Amino acid sequence: MSKVLFADAKLERLEKEYSLPYKFIKLLDTSPLKNIITEGNIVAIKIHFGDMHHGGYRVIRPIFVKILVDYVKKLGGIPFLTDTWGLRHSIIGIENGYGYGAISAPVVPVSGIKETDVIKVHVPNPLRISEVEVGTSVFYADVLINFAHSKGHPSSGYGGAIKNISMGCVGPNTRSAIHNLERDDPMGKAFQEGLADAFHAVILNKQDKVFHINYVMDVAPTCDCAPWSDTPIVPDIGIMASDDVVALEKAAIDLINQAPIMPNSIAEKAGMKPGENKFFILHGRDPYLQVEALYRKGLGRMEYKIVRV
Repeated sequence: MSKVLFADAKLERLEKEYSLPYKFIKLLDTSPLKNIITEGNIVAIKIHFGDMHHGGYRVIRPIFVKILVDYVKKLGGIPFLTDTWGLRHSIIGIENGYGYGAISAPVVPVSGIKETDVIKVHVPNPLRISEVEVGTSVFYADVLINFAHSKGHPSSGYGGAIKNISMGCVGPNTRSAIHNLERDDPMGKAFQEGLADAFHAVILNKQDKVFHINYVMDVAPTCDCAPWSDTPIVPDIGIMASDDVVALEKAAIDLINQAPIMPNSIAEKAGMKPGENKFFILHGRDPYLQVEALYRKGLGRMEYKIVRV
């Protein structure tokens, strides 16, 4: 089984060591990052900067990004924050609290200021897409840390670590190709298999140099790119991490499904109960399909063991 580290959002005692920022530091200390990052490595930290209109606000809180940046620097890495949609979105990231003054790391677009800086990568054993345009900022980085926000998404049911890379580290032509898969597949399987192919292409030149983190907090019903935010569908769960993205995503979705329903949320209005496939009920897309697609491509294990820190 693959190990999934888990920093629980629950405050067990009224002491700072039990608060999530301190647990996150402990998670990073327990993680294999010290074996992934070596002195002088350029480290791309892929997050979502938020929507382009400042209507949404349930994104990863800057304090956690700063903790990760400081940890990378402690290991001798040279970190930068990155996301897609060019220079305009990088400016949004700065406005949302991810600027150098707050985080102490530069903000760099994934594929250049106008999304034209890409490398074409052939996908091994493709399920849907045989060639992917990978943004040069991620392609040429020595290490990739995938810091994703777990939330809903209308095209795949759920968007977390897989989608953060698949749609967030590629050029606009690849994003369009993946969305075009929805035309003939209303159940979302083709779209999610396209995500798996794009993910595979992005990490292809990063063997043993990728680490995945899911921020399972503010679990909103829709994506961070939407210009609105709604009440989370479940209470805050915590932060999870692994070098196995398949195990991590399955564990995150499982915990979300097992969690109680947040009062006054769309989940309560839909009459959901703990144990149900919440994102499938919300969006009509089974989020486990993307996890299974990566498993079929040999990119991780479905069996996991949660290790609390």
